[in-house]
Amino acid sequence: MSHGPLEFRAVVEWDGETGGVASLPGSSTELRVDMPVEFGGGSRYPCPDEVFLASIGGCLLTTFLYIRRKMGFRLEGLRIEVVGVVDSSGPEGYRVSRGDARMHVYVGRGDGGLAERCAELASEYCHITRTLEEAIPVEVSWTVSER
Repeated sequence: MSHGPLEFRAVVEWDGETGGVASLPGSSTELRVDMPVEFGGGSRYPCPDEVFLASIGGCLLTTFLYIRRKMGFRLEGLRIEVVGVVDSSGPEGYRVSRGDARMHVYVGRGDGGLAERCAELASEYCHITRTLEEAIPVEVSWTVSER
């Protein structure tokens, strides 16, 4: 199924302290962010770096689930860990220098091969990791366990 361009939107407003609230039109959910203590924040909520990493993991997860539905195998569990490194890049300040995502896939007996292929395709087709390719390396790996 092909879609035309999709547009997403977030509106972020300062909360009067060291963070803000993101309103996500089309969702009843608000996302709160705060600065880490290291930068004078209160660390009351995730910092933008953590939200960024969650976006990578979320995109891998939803891409995997979309492909799995088309492949038709039984999924018993899926957990994705994403770690990012933020380094000082000299006088320009900080930047995310790399990311590592690890998918842990749990499937029923006999579905390991399909799950391996699904993880490979999810890694290939996740549009957020593909978008980041030229800016930062994001290494995606996986393990598949049959239960």
